[in-house]
Amino acid sequence: MKSTFYFLAVLLFTLSCNSNDDAQQNSDPVLSGSWSLVNVSGGFAGVDDNFESGIITWNFNTDPTEITITNSNTASVIHSGYPSGTYNYDVLITANDTTLVIDNADLRIISLTTNQLILDEGMVSDGFKYTLSK
Repeated sequence: MKSTFYFLAVLLFTLSCNSNDDAQQNSDPVLSGSWSLVNVSGGFAGVDDNFESGIITWNFNTDPTEITITNSNTASVIHSGYPSGTYNYDVLITANDTTLVIDNADLRIISLTTNQLILDEGMVSDGFKYTLSK
């Protein structure tokens, strides 16, 4: 009986070990990298347009702080974000908000996770909200 108990204890201990336990894992969300614009909503007309992932991409570079936007949208929509091009950006952090500034346009960062970025122009009646995913 004791040998069965010891065998089960060793087996349980062996199965519970993971070689990645000590590896540092980075789960902090970061802005850098490529994001796909998947939804634009708001505006005076009350738009709510979805885009297939990869149609409109925003690629954030950290050195230099530039964003390269590729807007391949051909659908007839009121607003599909920024046109294709390379823009300077900056991130401003205050006590109340974190703001992404793209060529002097302020976009408040509503949410930033490892897979989703939500930006808001902050204008109540005619501003747009952009939802991007990785």
